[in-house]
Amino acid sequence: MIFNSMICFLDDYDVVQYCECSGTDGNDGIAGMWSEYIGKRITDFLDIDLELTGGYVKWRGALLKYVKSKNRLGKGSVISLTACTDNSPIYEKAMDCIAEGIQVFDRNGYLLFCNKGNERIEKMDRSKIINKHLLDIYELDAEFSTILNALKSQAPVINRCDNFKNKHGELITTMNSGYPLFMDGQLIGAIGLVQDNSTLETYWTRANVFEKYMSERKPERQHGKRKDYYTLKYYTFADLIGNNDSFAEAVNLARNIALQDCAVLIHGETGTGKELFAQSIHSASKRKYKEFVAINCAAIPESLIEGILFGTEKGTFTGSSDRMGLFEQAEGGTLFLDEINSMDLHVQSKLLRVLQEKKFRRVGGLKDIDCDVRILSSTNEEPLACIENNRLRRDLYYRINTVTVTIPPLRQRLNDIELLTAYFRDKLSARYSKKVTAVATEVIAIFKAYNWPGNVRELLHVLEYAFNIVNGPCIEPVHLPKYFQVRQPDKPETETDTPAICQPILHHKTLAILMAEYEQQVLTQVFQDLNHNVSKTAQLLGIRRQSLQYRLRKYKVKPIQ
Repeated sequence: MIFNSMICFLDDYDVVQYCECSGTDGNDGIAGMWSEYIGKRITDFLDIDLELTGGYVKWRGALLKYVKSKNRLGKGSVISLTACTDNSPIYEKAMDCIAEGIQVFDRNGYLLFCNKGNERIEKMDRSKIINKHLLDIYELDAEFSTILNALKSQAPVINRCDNFKNKHGELITTMNSGYPLFMDGQLIGAIGLVQDNSTLETYWTRANVFEKYMSERKPERQHGKRKDYYTLKYYTFADLIGNNDSFAEAVNLARNIALQDCAVLIHGETGTGKELFAQSIHSASKRKYKEFVAINCAAIPESLIEGILFGTEKGTFTGSSDRMGLFEQAEGGTLFLDEINSMDLHVQSKLLRVLQEKKFRRVGGLKDIDCDVRILSSTNEEPLACIENNRLRRDLYYRINTVTVTIPPLRQRLNDIELLTAYFRDKLSARYSKKVTAVATEVIAIFKAYNWPGNVRELLHVLEYAFNIVNGPCIEPVHLPKYFQVRQPDKPETETDTPAICQPILHHKTLAILMAEYEQQVLTQVFQDLNHNVSKTAQLLGIRRQSLQYRLRKYKVKPIQ
Protein backbone atom coordinates (compact mmCIF):
# COMPACT_ATOMS: atom_id res chain seq x y z
CA MET A 1 0.00 0.00 0.00
CA ILE A 2 1.26 3.48 -0.86
CA PHE A 3 0.04 7.04 -0.46
CA ASN A 4 0.69 10.23 -2.37
CA SER A 5 0.75 12.58 0.61
CA MET A 6 0.12 12.76 4.32
CA ILE A 7 -0.34 15.76 6.60
CA CYS A 8 0.36 15.46 10.33
CA PHE A 9 -0.60 18.15 12.82
CA LEU A 10 1.71 18.30 15.86
CA ASP A 11 1.35 20.19 19.11
CA ASP A 12 4.12 22.18 20.79
CA TYR A 13 5.57 18.93 22.16
CA ASP A 14 5.73 17.27 18.70
CA VAL A 15 2.88 14.92 19.62
CA VAL A 16 0.64 13.89 16.68
CA GLN A 17 -2.85 15.38 17.10
CA TYR A 18 -4.39 14.59 13.73
CA CYS A 19 -3.45 12.91 10.39
CA GLU A 20 -5.00 13.36 6.98
CA CYS A 21 -4.04 11.05 4.09
CA SER A 22 -4.74 11.50 0.37
CA GLY A 23 -4.17 9.41 -2.70
CA THR A 24 -4.24 6.03 -0.91
CA ASP A 25 -4.89 2.66 -2.39
CA GLY A 26 -6.21 -0.29 -0.43
CA ASN A 27 -9.18 1.70 0.94
CA ASP A 28 -8.35 3.27 4.28
CA GLY A 29 -5.49 0.94 5.27
CA ILE A 30 -2.87 3.69 5.37
CA ALA A 31 -5.13 6.09 7.25
CA GLY A 32 -5.88 3.31 9.75
CA MET A 33 -2.20 2.70 10.35
CA TRP A 34 -1.48 6.35 10.96
CA SER A 35 -4.44 6.66 13.33
CA GLU A 36 -2.42 4.44 15.69
CA TYR A 37 0.20 7.20 15.92
CA ILE A 38 -2.18 9.85 17.24
CA GLY A 39 -1.13 10.81 20.76
CA LYS A 40 2.51 9.73 20.16
CA ARG A 41 5.57 11.85 19.53
CA ILE A 42 6.39 11.73 15.83
CA THR A 43 10.04 10.93 16.62
CA ASP A 44 8.88 7.69 18.31
CA PHE A 45 7.98 6.10 14.96
CA LEU A 46 9.85 8.25 12.40
CA ASP A 47 13.59 8.92 12.37
CA ILE A 48 12.97 12.55 11.55
CA ASP A 49 15.09 15.62 12.30
CA LEU A 50 12.65 18.29 13.49
CA GLU A 51 15.44 20.88 13.64
CA LEU A 52 15.33 21.00 9.84
CA THR A 53 12.59 22.47 7.68
CA GLY A 54 12.68 19.53 5.30
CA GLY A 55 14.43 16.34 4.26
CA TYR A 56 13.91 12.62 3.70
CA VAL A 57 12.84 9.86 6.08
CA LYS A 58 12.15 6.11 5.84
CA TRP A 59 8.77 4.63 6.83
CA ARG A 60 8.16 0.89 6.52
CA GLY A 61 10.66 0.56 3.65
CA ALA A 62 9.34 3.57 1.73
CA LEU A 63 11.26 6.82 1.24
CA LEU A 64 9.26 9.90 2.22
CA LYS A 65 10.06 13.55 1.62
CA TYR A 66 8.96 15.81 4.44
CA VAL A 67 8.45 19.57 4.83
CA LYS A 68 7.93 21.17 8.25
CA SER A 69 6.04 24.45 8.70
CA LYS A 70 4.25 26.34 11.45
CA ASN A 71 0.58 25.68 12.02
CA ARG A 72 -0.90 29.05 11.08
CA LEU A 73 -4.35 27.95 12.27
CA GLY A 74 -3.26 26.95 15.76
CA LYS A 75 -0.36 25.88 17.95
CA GLY A 76 2.41 23.49 17.05
CA SER A 77 3.56 22.59 13.55
CA VAL A 78 2.51 20.77 10.40
CA ILE A 79 4.52 17.97 8.76
CA SER A 80 3.74 17.29 5.08
CA LEU A 81 4.92 13.86 3.88
CA THR A 82 5.15 12.85 0.21
CA ALA A 83 6.06 9.41 -1.10
CA CYS A 84 9.24 9.14 -3.22
CA THR A 85 8.51 5.90 -4.98
CA ASP A 86 11.58 6.08 -7.29
CA ASN A 87 14.24 6.75 -4.62
CA SER A 88 15.83 9.23 -7.06
CA PRO A 89 17.48 11.41 -4.35
CA ILE A 90 19.40 8.39 -3.09
CA TYR A 91 20.50 7.45 -6.60
CA GLU A 92 21.63 11.00 -7.34
CA LYS A 93 23.69 11.13 -4.14
CA ALA A 94 25.22 7.77 -5.03
CA MET A 95 26.25 8.97 -8.51
CA ASP A 96 27.91 12.03 -6.94
CA CYS A 97 30.39 9.63 -5.32
CA ILE A 98 31.63 8.44 -8.73
CA ALA A 99 34.72 10.20 -10.12
CA GLU A 100 33.62 9.56 -13.70
CA GLY A 101 31.32 12.19 -15.20
CA ILE A 102 27.69 11.03 -15.60
CA GLN A 103 25.11 12.87 -17.72
CA VAL A 104 21.45 11.96 -18.30
CA PHE A 105 19.59 13.51 -21.29
CA ASP A 106 15.99 13.15 -22.46
CA ARG A 107 15.28 11.89 -25.95
CA ASN A 108 15.38 15.44 -27.34
CA GLY A 109 18.87 16.15 -26.01
CA TYR A 110 17.98 18.22 -22.93
CA LEU A 111 20.12 17.63 -19.83
CA LEU A 112 18.13 16.14 -16.93
CA PHE A 113 20.98 15.34 -14.52
CA CYS A 114 24.76 15.36 -14.17
CA ASN A 115 26.90 14.39 -11.20
CA LYS A 116 29.73 16.20 -9.41
CA GLY A 117 32.33 14.29 -11.42
CA ASN A 118 30.96 15.92 -14.56
CA GLU A 119 31.15 19.35 -12.88
CA ARG A 120 34.82 18.77 -12.07
CA ILE A 121 35.78 17.53 -15.53
CA GLU A 122 33.90 20.12 -17.56
CA LYS A 123 34.34 22.98 -15.04
CA MET A 124 30.66 23.99 -15.13
CA ASP A 125 28.09 24.49 -12.36
CA ARG A 126 25.38 21.89 -12.98
CA SER A 127 22.67 24.09 -11.52
CA LYS A 128 23.21 26.46 -14.45
CA ILE A 129 23.03 23.84 -17.22
CA ILE A 130 20.25 21.47 -16.08
CA ASN A 131 17.24 21.52 -18.49
CA LYS A 132 19.34 23.12 -21.24
CA HIS A 133 19.86 21.55 -24.65
CA LEU A 134 23.21 19.89 -25.27
CA LEU A 135 24.09 22.28 -28.12
CA ASP A 136 23.33 25.25 -25.86
CA ILE A 137 25.79 23.93 -23.28
CA TYR A 138 28.71 23.02 -25.57
CA GLU A 139 30.15 24.67 -28.65
CA LEU A 140 30.15 21.73 -31.06
CA ASP A 141 28.39 20.42 -34.16
CA ALA A 142 25.54 17.96 -33.72
CA GLU A 143 27.28 15.37 -35.90
CA PHE A 144 30.24 15.23 -33.50
CA SER A 145 28.16 14.83 -30.33
CA THR A 146 28.42 11.41 -28.67
CA ILE A 147 24.99 11.74 -27.01
CA LEU A 148 23.15 13.01 -30.10
CA ASN A 149 24.67 10.21 -32.18
CA ALA A 150 23.59 7.65 -29.57
CA LEU A 151 20.03 9.09 -29.65
CA LYS A 152 19.95 9.20 -33.44
CA SER A 153 21.30 5.69 -34.00
CA GLN A 154 19.65 4.23 -30.87
CA ALA A 155 22.90 2.33 -30.34
CA PRO A 156 25.85 2.81 -27.99
CA VAL A 157 28.72 5.10 -29.01
CA ILE A 158 31.71 3.90 -26.98
CA ASN A 159 35.13 5.40 -26.13
CA ARG A 160 34.97 8.42 -28.39
CA CYS A 161 37.57 11.15 -27.80
CA ASP A 162 36.14 14.67 -27.98
CA ASN A 163 37.56 18.19 -28.01
CA PHE A 164 34.98 20.86 -27.21
CA LYS A 165 34.58 24.22 -25.53
CA ASN A 166 32.46 24.66 -22.44
CA LYS A 167 30.24 27.67 -21.87
CA HIS A 168 33.25 29.61 -20.52
CA GLY A 169 35.20 29.07 -23.74
CA GLU A 170 37.67 26.62 -22.14
CA LEU A 171 38.89 23.77 -24.34
CA ILE A 172 38.10 20.40 -22.73
CA THR A 173 39.45 17.03 -23.90
CA THR A 174 37.57 13.93 -22.77
CA MET A 175 36.82 10.34 -23.71
CA ASN A 176 33.05 9.78 -23.82
CA SER A 177 30.60 6.92 -24.16
CA GLY A 178 26.90 7.34 -24.84
CA TYR A 179 24.17 4.73 -24.28
CA PRO A 180 20.51 5.11 -25.33
CA LEU A 181 17.90 4.42 -22.62
CA PHE A 182 14.74 2.47 -23.33
CA MET A 183 11.59 1.83 -21.28
CA ASP A 184 8.96 -0.61 -22.47
CA GLY A 185 10.69 -0.62 -25.85
CA GLN A 186 10.48 3.16 -26.27
CA LEU A 187 13.50 5.50 -26.44
CA ILE A 188 13.31 7.81 -23.44
CA GLY A 189 16.79 9.37 -23.37
CA ALA A 190 20.51 8.66 -23.14
CA ILE A 191 23.27 8.49 -20.54
CA GLY A 192 26.77 9.82 -21.12
CA LEU A 193 29.92 8.64 -19.31
CA VAL A 194 32.73 11.24 -19.34
CA GLN A 195 36.39 10.55 -18.51
CA ASP A 196 39.34 12.93 -18.48
CA ASN A 197 43.05 12.20 -18.10
CA SER A 198 42.96 12.14 -14.28
CA THR A 199 40.04 9.67 -14.31
CA LEU A 200 41.86 7.36 -16.71
CA GLU A 201 45.03 7.53 -14.58
CA THR A 202 42.99 6.56 -11.52
CA TYR A 203 41.57 3.51 -13.28
CA TRP A 204 45.03 2.60 -14.57
CA THR A 205 46.45 2.75 -11.05
CA ARG A 206 43.60 0.61 -9.71
CA ALA A 207 44.13 -1.92 -12.50
CA ASN A 208 47.84 -2.15 -11.65
CA VAL A 209 47.10 -2.65 -7.95
CA PHE A 210 44.52 -5.33 -8.71
CA GLU A 211 46.76 -7.09 -11.24
CA LYS A 212 49.61 -7.10 -8.72
CA TYR A 213 47.27 -8.50 -6.07
CA MET A 214 46.15 -11.30 -8.39
CA SER A 215 49.72 -12.11 -9.48
CA GLU A 216 50.95 -12.39 -5.87
CA ARG A 217 47.91 -14.07 -4.39
CA LYS A 218 48.60 -17.44 -2.79
CA PRO A 219 45.76 -19.70 -1.61
CA GLU A 220 47.62 -20.70 1.54
CA ARG A 221 47.84 -17.14 2.80
CA GLN A 222 45.61 -16.36 5.73
CA HIS A 223 42.90 -13.72 5.49
CA GLY A 224 44.65 -11.81 8.25
CA LYS A 225 47.58 -11.19 5.93
CA ARG A 226 45.54 -9.70 3.09
CA LYS A 227 47.07 -6.31 3.81
CA ASP A 228 50.40 -7.72 2.57
CA TYR A 229 48.95 -7.82 -0.92
CA TYR A 230 48.67 -4.06 -1.03
CA THR A 231 51.93 -2.14 -1.32
CA LEU A 232 52.86 1.51 -1.52
CA LYS A 233 51.77 3.26 -4.69
CA TYR A 234 54.98 4.47 -6.23
CA TYR A 235 55.37 7.68 -8.19
CA THR A 236 55.02 7.59 -11.97
CA PHE A 237 56.19 9.87 -14.75
CA ALA A 238 52.84 11.69 -14.50
CA ASP A 239 54.02 12.97 -11.10
CA LEU A 240 57.12 14.66 -12.56
CA ILE A 241 55.92 18.23 -13.03
CA GLY A 242 57.78 20.69 -15.25
CA ASN A 243 58.01 22.23 -18.72
CA ASN A 244 61.65 23.32 -18.57
CA ASP A 245 63.61 21.96 -21.56
CA SER A 246 66.41 20.42 -19.47
CA PHE A 247 63.93 18.85 -17.07
CA ALA A 248 61.78 17.52 -19.93
CA GLU A 249 64.91 16.04 -21.52
CA ALA A 250 65.72 14.21 -18.26
CA VAL A 251 62.15 12.89 -18.01
CA ASN A 252 62.15 11.68 -21.63
CA LEU A 253 65.50 9.92 -21.16
CA ALA A 254 64.28 8.20 -17.99
CA ARG A 255 61.05 7.19 -19.72
CA ASN A 256 62.93 5.73 -22.69
CA ILE A 257 65.23 3.53 -20.61
CA ALA A 258 62.61 2.41 -18.07
CA LEU A 259 61.89 -0.84 -19.92
CA GLN A 260 65.51 -1.64 -20.79
CA ASP A 261 66.45 -3.08 -17.37
CA CYS A 262 69.85 -1.38 -17.46
CA ALA A 263 71.61 0.26 -14.49
CA VAL A 264 70.81 3.96 -14.16
CA LEU A 265 72.71 6.69 -12.32
CA ILE A 266 70.61 9.70 -11.36
CA HIS A 267 72.58 12.87 -10.71
CA GLY A 268 71.04 15.89 -9.04
CA GLU A 269 71.35 18.18 -6.07
CA THR A 270 69.57 17.43 -2.81
CA GLY A 271 65.84 18.07 -3.16
CA THR A 272 65.61 17.84 -6.96
CA GLY A 273 63.53 14.65 -6.88
CA LYS A 274 66.01 11.85 -7.51
CA GLU A 275 63.87 9.22 -5.76
CA LEU A 276 60.78 10.39 -7.67
CA PHE A 277 62.69 9.67 -10.89
CA ALA A 278 63.79 6.29 -9.53
CA GLN A 279 60.24 5.30 -8.56
CA SER A 280 58.92 6.50 -11.92
CA ILE A 281 61.47 4.33 -13.75
CA HIS A 282 60.46 1.36 -11.59
CA SER A 283 56.72 2.00 -12.17
CA ALA A 284 57.23 1.97 -15.95
CA SER A 285 59.53 -1.06 -15.99
CA LYS A 286 58.78 -4.76 -16.37
CA ARG A 287 59.61 -5.08 -12.65
CA LYS A 288 56.74 -2.81 -11.57
CA TYR A 289 54.84 -5.66 -9.87
CA LYS A 290 57.81 -6.45 -7.63
CA GLU A 291 59.31 -4.50 -4.77
CA PHE A 292 60.96 -1.08 -4.98
CA VAL A 293 63.45 -0.84 -2.09
CA ALA A 294 65.31 2.40 -1.36
CA ILE A 295 68.20 3.09 1.00
CA ASN A 296 69.93 6.38 1.75
CA CYS A 297 73.58 5.37 1.92
CA ALA A 298 74.48 8.62 3.70
CA ALA A 299 72.09 7.90 6.59
CA ILE A 300 73.44 4.44 7.51
CA PRO A 301 76.60 4.02 9.64
CA GLU A 302 79.47 2.32 7.82
CA SER A 303 79.46 -0.53 10.33
CA LEU A 304 75.83 -1.40 9.57
CA ILE A 305 75.35 -0.81 5.86
CA GLU A 306 76.91 -4.12 4.75
CA GLY A 307 74.55 -6.12 6.96
CA ILE A 308 71.57 -4.03 5.85
CA LEU A 309 72.37 -4.59 2.16
CA PHE A 310 73.30 -8.27 2.23
CA GLY A 311 71.71 -9.57 5.44
CA THR A 312 73.32 -11.42 8.35
CA GLU A 313 73.72 -14.99 9.56
CA LYS A 314 73.02 -15.99 13.16
CA GLY A 315 76.14 -16.10 15.31
CA THR A 316 78.24 -13.81 13.12
CA PHE A 317 78.55 -11.35 16.00
CA THR A 318 77.01 -10.93 19.42
CA GLY A 319 73.27 -10.57 19.13
CA SER A 320 73.18 -11.28 15.37
CA SER A 321 70.36 -13.29 13.84
CA ASP A 322 69.30 -14.66 10.48
CA ARG A 323 68.10 -11.50 8.78
CA MET A 324 67.23 -10.81 5.19
CA GLY A 325 69.06 -7.94 3.51
CA LEU A 326 67.73 -5.37 1.07
CA PHE A 327 68.97 -7.35 -1.93
CA GLU A 328 66.78 -10.27 -0.91
CA GLN A 329 63.83 -7.97 -0.19
CA ALA A 330 64.14 -6.44 -3.65
CA GLU A 331 64.46 -9.80 -5.45
CA GLY A 332 62.91 -9.47 -8.89
CA GLY A 333 62.38 -5.76 -8.34
CA THR A 334 64.43 -2.59 -8.02
CA LEU A 335 67.00 -1.46 -5.44
CA PHE A 336 67.63 2.29 -5.26
CA LEU A 337 70.96 3.32 -3.70
CA ASP A 338 70.55 6.99 -2.88
CA GLU A 339 73.76 9.01 -2.48
CA ILE A 340 75.93 6.03 -3.34
CA ASN A 341 78.97 8.31 -3.20
CA SER A 342 78.55 8.29 0.61
CA MET A 343 78.98 4.49 0.77
CA ASP A 344 82.21 3.10 2.26
CA LEU A 345 84.71 2.05 -0.44
CA HIS A 346 84.99 -1.42 1.11
CA VAL A 347 81.22 -1.94 0.70
CA GLN A 348 81.44 -0.50 -2.82
CA SER A 349 83.85 -3.29 -3.75
CA LYS A 350 81.37 -5.92 -2.49
CA LEU A 351 78.58 -4.21 -4.38
CA LEU A 352 80.67 -4.37 -7.54
CA ARG A 353 80.97 -8.15 -7.14
CA VAL A 354 77.20 -8.48 -6.81
CA LEU A 355 76.67 -6.49 -10.01
CA GLN A 356 79.22 -8.58 -11.89
CA GLU A 357 78.30 -12.09 -10.70
CA LYS A 358 74.64 -11.64 -9.73
CA LYS A 359 75.42 -13.41 -6.44
CA PHE A 360 76.14 -12.34 -2.89
CA ARG A 361 76.64 -13.75 0.59
CA ARG A 362 75.15 -12.64 3.85
CA VAL A 363 77.55 -11.22 6.43
CA GLY A 364 79.07 -14.31 8.05
CA GLY A 365 77.41 -16.63 5.55
CA LEU A 366 79.04 -19.36 3.46
CA LYS A 367 76.32 -19.81 0.87
CA ASP A 368 76.01 -17.79 -2.35
CA ILE A 369 72.53 -16.36 -2.95
CA ASP A 370 71.40 -15.68 -6.51
CA CYS A 371 70.35 -12.13 -7.14
CA ASP A 372 67.99 -10.67 -9.77
CA VAL A 373 67.73 -6.99 -8.91
CA ARG A 374 67.84 -3.86 -11.03
CA ILE A 375 70.15 -1.25 -9.55
CA LEU A 376 69.23 2.43 -9.65
CA SER A 377 71.62 4.77 -7.88
CA SER A 378 72.06 8.49 -7.35
CA THR A 379 74.67 11.06 -6.40
CA ASN A 380 74.15 14.60 -5.16
CA GLU A 381 77.58 15.59 -6.46
CA GLU A 382 79.21 15.46 -9.87
CA PRO A 383 80.11 11.74 -10.34
CA LEU A 384 83.53 12.39 -11.88
CA ALA A 385 84.38 14.72 -9.01
CA CYS A 386 83.45 11.94 -6.58
CA ILE A 387 85.88 9.63 -8.38
CA GLU A 388 88.66 12.22 -8.22
CA ASN A 389 88.02 12.73 -4.50
CA ASN A 390 88.18 8.95 -3.92
CA ARG A 391 84.54 8.81 -2.78
CA LEU A 392 83.36 6.59 -5.63
CA ARG A 393 85.21 3.65 -7.14
CA ARG A 394 85.89 4.16 -10.84
CA ASP A 395 85.09 0.52 -11.70
CA LEU A 396 81.79 0.72 -9.79
CA TYR A 397 80.95 3.97 -11.56
CA TYR A 398 81.19 2.28 -14.94
CA ARG A 399 78.93 -0.52 -13.70
CA ILE A 400 76.15 1.72 -12.41
CA ASN A 401 76.52 4.33 -15.15
CA THR A 402 75.01 2.57 -18.16
CA VAL A 403 72.77 5.63 -18.46
CA THR A 404 73.06 8.89 -16.50
CA VAL A 405 69.98 11.02 -15.91
CA THR A 406 70.85 14.55 -14.82
CA ILE A 407 68.11 16.51 -13.03
CA PRO A 408 68.56 20.30 -13.26
CA PRO A 409 68.34 22.29 -10.00
CA LEU A 410 65.31 24.49 -9.44
CA ARG A 411 67.32 27.70 -9.95
CA GLN A 412 67.77 26.58 -13.57
CA ARG A 413 64.04 25.90 -13.93
CA LEU A 414 62.61 29.30 -13.00
CA ASN A 415 59.96 28.95 -15.71
CA ASP A 416 58.58 25.98 -13.74
CA ILE A 417 58.17 27.91 -10.48
CA GLU A 418 54.60 28.97 -11.17
CA LEU A 419 53.57 25.49 -12.37
CA LEU A 420 55.10 23.76 -9.35
CA THR A 421 53.60 26.31 -6.97
CA ALA A 422 50.11 25.71 -8.36
CA TYR A 423 50.60 21.94 -8.19
CA PHE A 424 51.75 22.00 -4.54
CA ARG A 425 49.02 24.53 -3.66
CA ASP A 426 46.30 22.14 -4.84
CA LYS A 427 47.97 19.17 -3.16
CA LEU A 428 48.33 20.97 0.17
CA SER A 429 44.79 22.36 -0.02
CA ALA A 430 43.48 18.80 0.04
CA ARG A 431 45.89 17.73 2.80
CA TYR A 432 45.14 20.68 5.09
CA SER A 433 41.43 20.96 4.11
CA LYS A 434 41.92 24.63 3.28
CA LYS A 435 40.47 26.40 0.25
CA VAL A 436 43.62 28.18 -0.86
CA THR A 437 42.98 28.96 -4.51
CA ALA A 438 45.63 31.55 -5.37
CA VAL A 439 49.22 32.61 -4.81
CA ALA A 440 49.94 36.34 -5.08
CA THR A 441 52.04 37.54 -8.01
CA GLU A 442 54.43 39.12 -5.49
CA VAL A 443 55.05 35.67 -4.01
CA ILE A 444 55.82 34.23 -7.45
CA ALA A 445 58.24 37.12 -8.06
CA ILE A 446 59.98 36.40 -4.74
CA PHE A 447 60.20 32.71 -5.61
CA LYS A 448 61.74 33.45 -9.01
CA ALA A 449 64.33 35.73 -7.43
CA TYR A 450 65.38 33.15 -4.83
CA ASN A 451 68.26 30.74 -5.42
CA TRP A 452 66.56 27.62 -3.94
CA PRO A 453 69.49 25.73 -2.38
CA GLY A 454 66.99 23.08 -1.23
CA ASN A 455 65.41 22.87 -4.70
CA VAL A 456 61.86 21.51 -5.18
CA ARG A 457 61.77 20.00 -1.69
CA GLU A 458 62.45 23.43 -0.20
CA LEU A 459 59.69 24.96 -2.35
CA LEU A 460 57.25 22.37 -1.00
CA HIS A 461 58.29 23.07 2.59
CA VAL A 462 58.00 26.84 2.10
CA LEU A 463 54.46 26.43 0.78
CA GLU A 464 53.64 24.02 3.61
CA TYR A 465 54.86 26.67 6.05
CA ALA A 466 52.53 29.18 4.35
CA PHE A 467 49.59 26.77 4.70
CA ASN A 468 50.18 26.66 8.45
CA ILE A 469 49.91 30.46 8.56
CA VAL A 470 47.38 31.49 5.93
CA ASN A 471 43.69 31.84 6.83
CA GLY A 472 42.30 33.21 3.57
CA PRO A 473 42.14 31.96 -0.03
CA CYS A 474 45.42 33.56 -1.18
CA ILE A 475 49.06 33.14 -0.10
CA GLU A 476 50.69 36.56 0.33
CA PRO A 477 54.33 37.51 1.03
CA VAL A 478 53.47 37.92 4.72
CA HIS A 479 52.75 34.18 4.90
CA LEU A 480 56.26 33.21 3.82
CA PRO A 481 59.15 32.45 6.21
CA LYS A 482 60.95 35.55 7.45
CA TYR A 483 64.05 34.98 5.34
CA PHE A 484 61.87 35.42 2.23
CA GLN A 485 60.17 38.58 3.43
CA VAL A 486 63.44 40.54 3.73
CA ARG A 487 64.40 39.88 0.10
CA GLN A 488 63.74 42.56 -2.52
CA PRO A 489 63.42 40.78 -5.89
CA ASP A 490 64.37 43.47 -8.39
CA LYS A 491 65.26 40.91 -11.07
CA PRO A 492 65.37 37.12 -11.33
CA GLU A 493 68.75 35.48 -10.88
CA THR A 494 70.08 33.65 -13.93
CA GLU A 495 72.04 30.42 -14.03
CA THR A 496 75.34 32.32 -13.98
CA ASP A 497 74.39 34.84 -11.29
CA THR A 498 75.89 34.42 -7.82
CA PRO A 499 73.09 34.25 -5.22
CA ALA A 500 72.71 37.65 -3.60
CA ILE A 501 72.72 36.09 -0.16
CA CYS A 502 76.25 34.74 -0.77
CA GLN A 503 77.94 37.61 -2.65
CA PRO A 504 79.44 39.54 0.31
CA ILE A 505 80.81 36.47 2.10
CA LEU A 506 82.02 34.02 -0.53
CA HIS A 507 85.66 35.07 -0.23
CA HIS A 508 86.15 34.48 3.45
CA LYS A 509 83.85 31.56 4.40
CA THR A 510 83.88 27.93 3.35
CA LEU A 511 80.85 26.20 1.87
CA ALA A 512 80.44 24.09 5.03
CA ILE A 513 80.28 27.24 7.18
CA LEU A 514 77.82 28.91 4.79
CA MET A 515 75.52 25.87 4.75
CA ALA A 516 75.66 25.56 8.56
CA GLU A 517 74.74 29.24 8.96
CA TYR A 518 71.90 28.88 6.49
CA GLU A 519 70.62 25.75 8.26
CA GLN A 520 70.76 27.54 11.62
CA GLN A 521 68.86 30.52 10.18
CA VAL A 522 66.09 28.33 8.74
CA LEU A 523 65.76 26.19 11.89
CA THR A 524 65.62 29.22 14.17
CA GLN A 525 63.04 31.06 12.07
CA VAL A 526 60.68 28.10 11.53
CA PHE A 527 60.98 26.99 15.17
CA GLN A 528 60.02 30.48 16.39
CA ASP A 529 57.23 30.93 13.83
CA LEU A 530 55.62 27.68 14.98
CA ASN A 531 55.73 28.75 18.63
CA HIS A 532 58.61 26.38 19.42
CA ASN A 533 56.54 23.30 18.64
CA VAL A 534 59.10 20.54 17.93
CA SER A 535 56.66 18.14 16.24
CA LYS A 536 55.27 20.73 13.82
CA THR A 537 58.73 22.10 13.03
CA ALA A 538 60.09 18.62 12.28
CA GLN A 539 57.09 17.82 10.10
CA LEU A 540 57.35 21.08 8.18
CA LEU A 541 61.09 20.67 7.56
CA GLY A 542 60.67 17.01 6.60
CA ILE A 543 63.03 15.62 9.26
CA ARG A 544 62.62 13.43 12.34
CA ARG A 545 62.08 14.85 15.82
CA GLN A 546 65.38 13.37 17.01
CA SER A 547 67.22 14.98 14.10
CA LEU A 548 65.59 18.34 14.79
CA GLN A 549 66.38 18.16 18.51
CA TYR A 550 70.02 17.34 17.70
CA ARG A 551 70.25 20.41 15.45
CA LEU A 552 68.53 22.64 17.99
CA ARG A 553 71.12 21.61 20.58
CA LYS A 554 73.93 21.95 18.05
CA TYR A 555 73.01 25.54 17.16
CA LYS A 556 71.84 26.34 20.70
CA VAL A 557 68.39 27.35 19.51
CA LYS A 558 66.18 27.89 22.55
CA PRO A 559 62.61 29.14 22.94
CA ILE A 560 62.33 32.86 23.62
CA GLN A 561 61.40 33.37 27.27
